[in-house]
Order: sequence, then C-alpha cells, then structure tokens
Amino acid sequence: MNPTPAPPPTGPMQLPGTWDAVAPGYAEVVLSWFAPLSVEAIRDASLETSDRVLDVAAGPGTLAFAVAPRVAQVTATDFSPAMIAELAARARRDGVSNVEGAVMDAQSLDLADRSFDVAFCMFAFMFFPDRARAFRELLRVLRPGGRAVVATWAPIDRRPLMKVGFDAIAEVFPDLPRPSKGDLQQPDECVAEMTAAGFREVSARPVTTSVRVGSAEEYLDATERSGLPLRMLREKLGPEGWTAARARLVEVVRRHVPPGGVDLTAEAILTRGVR
Repeated sequence: MNPTPAPPPTGPMQLPGTWDAVAPGYAEVVLSWFAPLSVEAIRDASLETSDRVLDVAAGPGTLAFAVAPRVAQVTATDFSPAMIAELAARARRDGVSNVEGAVMDAQSLDLADRSFDVAFCMFAFMFFPDRARAFRELLRVLRPGGRAVVATWAPIDRRPLMKVGFDAIAEVFPDLPRPSKGDLQQPDECVAEMTAAGFREVSARPVTTSVRVGSAEEYLDATERSGLPLRMLREKLGPEGWTAARARLVEVVRRHVPPGGVDLTAEAILTRGVR
C-alpha cells in the first residue's frame, strides 16, 4: 500500500467539498451524457468474467455500473464522500451486489499491490495535482499483465458540448478568467506520461460522443446542476443576480441550440497500457 499522504490541493477543483456540492446533479447528467464513452473504455480493456476491476475517481459510478455485469467485482473510489454516497445508493436501488464504493484519493490509494486485473480512470487526471503519482498508483495496484484505461478530453475546439457553455460564460462574464487549456489533450502526451509511469504497450485513440440537447434551457439546466463554474457563479451572485445572469446565458446559448434542439459532440482520448 501507499501510506504517504497525497499532494495538497491547488484549487477548488481539487477539493472534495467542491464535488460534494454537485454530486446529485452530476450523477444524473453524466450518466446520460457520457455513458457511451464508458462503453468505449470498457471495449479497450479486454475484460474477462473473472476480472477484479478498479474504477478510480469514479464519481457516481457511470463506468462502474456499466462494467459490473461483465466482471466478478468492481471497486469504485473517489475522494468525494457525496459521490460515493450516490454510487452506494444506486447499488442498493438497482440491486447491484458486485460494486463497492470507497472514499480515497487517486494519488494515494489505500489498496494492496497487484490486487486488480483492470483499472479505469475517466476524466479525472486533469484535476490531480500530481498526475505522475496517480499513474504510478494505477500501475502499483494492477497485477502483472493487468490493463489500465484512462480517459481524458481533447482540446475544447473539438468539444462543442462543453464549448457552448464556456463561451456563454465568457461572453456574459467577460472579466472572469478563462479556463486553462488543460492537460493530456493530445494522444502523444497521454502515451508519454503513461509510459513514463512504467506501463508498456501504451496506445491512445480518439473517440467521440454525441448528445441531443433539446433546448437552450435544457442545456443550461444540465450544466448548472452538474457543472462547478455555474454553481460557484450562482452562489457568488445570489438569487436576484443569478436570475438576471441566467436569462442572459440562455440567450447566448440559443445561438448554438436552436428551437427543436441540436446534437452536440465531444471528443475524448482513451489511453490504454499494460503492467
């Protein structure tokens, strides 16, 4: 096991409480928006029915529940207690007995060496203060020959599903700092970091999901319930200020989401490696 503490957080996105605040809405939106990407990640893992699977930074368990019918056991970890509570509630509600949740940091997993056959991490590496350490933890808990699949996002210009919201916020709140470009947005970068951690046979491929958005209001409601930037803005502005700002945001989003709805895509990168 790795007893040393994880690196300290560097911003609100690295704090469990930030994610606790959006856990219920996040569970609903992520399940409907990004479930197809879990299917692609599962395909890359070459699963066997006897596999023990680890889902790191699992959130409410979108991938964990998708993979559960195919394998023997799934352990889903997240540093947000509220996310794990959502996962546990779904397991009870749906009668899924082979998914267990645990609160822990991806950079310091309280799990035995060589205890899993497959490990996944979906769209969380950009939030880890020490990505190299998180990759090494994935390697450590895999048995020899075990597979890891990591999902990250392509550049924002290849993600209209998110870009619509980011651009609307930038227009309505021009004084706010724009999000940084992020990390692990290119296949060669993904391959290099996973290889440096000790994985072999590392490869990366782009995949695209498409989401049908029925209206500007529907889009903004989903991003408000699941997205941290809008939630923080709402809390900062207060009820009256947020009502006015939201009306303006809807107006901007309507330029991209016309009456009758539209399909918005998002490109991800799936990186696979073998211990």
